[in-house]
Amino acid sequence: MSISFNSVNAKLAKYTTIPIVTLLYLTLTVTLSAITSYIRTQSYNSLIVNNPDLVFDDIVIPSLQLVPSHFVFHPWSLTTTAFVETSPFQFLCGLVIIYFGITFLESQWDPRATTEESMDDIEQYLKSQGPIPETIKFTSFIIIISNFICLLLTSLIHIINGNSVQLNSPLQYGLFILILPISIVAKQLLPETNIKVLSLFKFRFKRLPFILLLASMILSMIKLSLSPVLPGVVSFFVAWYYLRYIQISPAMNGTILPVSGGSSLNSDTIRGDPSDTFALVEFFPDVLKPTLRPLFEGFYQLSVLLGIVRPWNDDDVDIGNLRSNLRVSGPSLANKRTNSSTFMNTTGNSKNLKSETDDEIAERRKQIALKVLEETANKK
Repeated sequence: MSISFNSVNAKLAKYTTIPIVTLLYLTLTVTLSAITSYIRTQSYNSLIVNNPDLVFDDIVIPSLQLVPSHFVFHPWSLTTTAFVETSPFQFLCGLVIIYFGITFLESQWDPRATTEESMDDIEQYLKSQGPIPETIKFTSFIIIISNFICLLLTSLIHIINGNSVQLNSPLQYGLFILILPISIVAKQLLPETNIKVLSLFKFRFKRLPFILLLASMILSMIKLSLSPVLPGVVSFFVAWYYLRYIQISPAMNGTILPVSGGSSLNSDTIRGDPSDTFALVEFFPDVLKPTLRPLFEGFYQLSVLLGIVRPWNDDDVDIGNLRSNLRVSGPSLANKRTNSSTFMNTTGNSKNLKSETDDEIAERRKQIALKVLEETANKK
């Protein structure tokens, strides 16, 4: 028997305005943090009698906290550790991350949040999601994969340094591991804007992930610790990889560009985000792009060779760029159908894009961009 999160969410809406996944994560954080705190306190009180030098932070619960030396016996701790906050400050920060961050993800990926969408689009969206909401898929992937990579890297570093005793210390990243991924989703889905901080300075919103990444590096250098830079960097790349190559989303209102028969986008769903604006190099400042672009391109080609990622074709990039433009332009434009021959070929007799020259591809993309700008101006 599968659980319908949407039906449960509809019933909960009568009693609370908090979305179901946000409420679920709040409950998990409060419950697991309380259980961990209670067990640690009871253990400390019983052990301190015979060991006066015992420190409270030395009390670890391997069944809930991610401890490298105990991971083999408690593999589920990869997930539970994210909802265990061991200090009041971390606990409050975790609640803030959940309430604002998870609510934001649900508002972007929950079809009921967009009232202008047709019922056909909503049904198609729910069909593409399956019984599990996209927010849970995304956060679970980030938490499990990021924690596992951090576990391997941390263990390897401690073993190389001959500091194996640190393998008994828990990796207490908590919900911090979701901060960078949420900022990446925000960069992907929200329109470009400038953010002003206390009237002192402002920065472009799309630079937020890089700013957070840089801040984690500075904090780690000050603390002389792997945290928060290790979970920050790992979760950054894991989240980008998921959104770029794995996430499945519906092709709302059909395909609005002529595509060749071999295109991966010739279906009801689209996997990943192949748009140029979501390329990895676009997360970094312009001054670094000339250096990073060939490096990232080399990693991309190697990943394709190893089968880690699938290569994009021109159709993929064109559709991805247009979807990105439509997201920025607003849902009303994104939901608008067009019968223009520039945008749609209903007969499916599109010319083979492989035969196009670079100039033809550039001209076609230019016409698409001009069409989007024209419709955006008409809408305004």
